Amino acid sequence: MNVSDSVVRLLHLRLTQISELTNQIERGPKQISAAEVVVKTAKQSLQDCRDAIKQKKMEADRKQLQQREREVKLRDLAGKMNAAKNNREYQTLKEQIAADEKANSVLSDEIFEASEEVDALQSTVPGLEERVKLAEEEKAKMILAVEKRLESLHVDLKRVQSELAELECSLPSEFATEYKRLVGSRGMDALCPIDGNSCGGCYTNVTPRVLDRLRMGHPCPCPSCGRMLYRPEN
Repeated sequence: MNVSDSVVRLLHLRLTQISELTNQIERGPKQISAAEVVVKTAKQSLQDCRDAIKQKKMEADRKQLQQREREVKLRDLAGKMNAAKNNREYQTLKEQIAADEKANSVLSDEIFEASEEVDALQSTVPGLEERVKLAEEEKAKMILAVEKRLESLHVDLKRVQSELAELECSLPSEFATEYKRLVGSRGMDALCPIDGNSCGGCYTNVTPRVLDRLRMGHPCPCPSCGRMLYRPEN
C-alpha cells in the first residue's frame, strides 16, 4: 500500500476534527435542553408555591365556615340554656357550650396560623417570579448563542468533510479499501500514531518489521488491534 504516513496523518487529523465538530454540534441542543430544564424547574417552584397558597386559603376558609356555623350553634345553645326546664338540662347545655367555645378557640388559632403561612408563602412569590424571568432570559440568550455557534460549526464541518473527501479520493485503491473498512467500524479510532515502539491505541509493542516499515514512511496495521499505524509528525 504505497501511501505516505504524512497522508495518513492528515486523514487522521481530518477524522478527528470531524468527530470534535460533530460532538460540539450535538452539544448545542443539549445546552438548550438544560436551559429549558432550569426554566421548567423555576416555573414548577412558582406553581407549587401558588398551589400551596391556594390550598392554605381554602383550608382557612373552610375553618372560618366551621367557626361561623359553630357560633350560630352557640347562640342557639345559649337560648336553650336560658330556657332550660331543670338543672340537669341546664348543666348539659352549659357543658356543650363550653366544649364548642373551646373548639372555636382552637379553630381561631388554626385560622391565624394558616393566615400567617399564606403571608409567608406570598412573600416568596416575587422572588420565584424573578427566578422564572431570569431563567427565561438565560434560555433566550443560550438559544441565540447556540444558533450562532452552530452556524459556524456547520460551516467548519462542511469544509473539513470536503477536505477529507478530497484526500480519500486520492488514495490508492488497495489502501482505500482497507481504510474504508477500518473507518467504517472504528471511526477516527481506525488510525493511530506509533508511540515509541508500541501502538498508540492498544499500547502493545509492535514487531521490528512493523517498526522498519513505519520508519520508511509506510503506514501499516497494528498486529494486535488492527489500527492503521503511522509516524507522528515529530
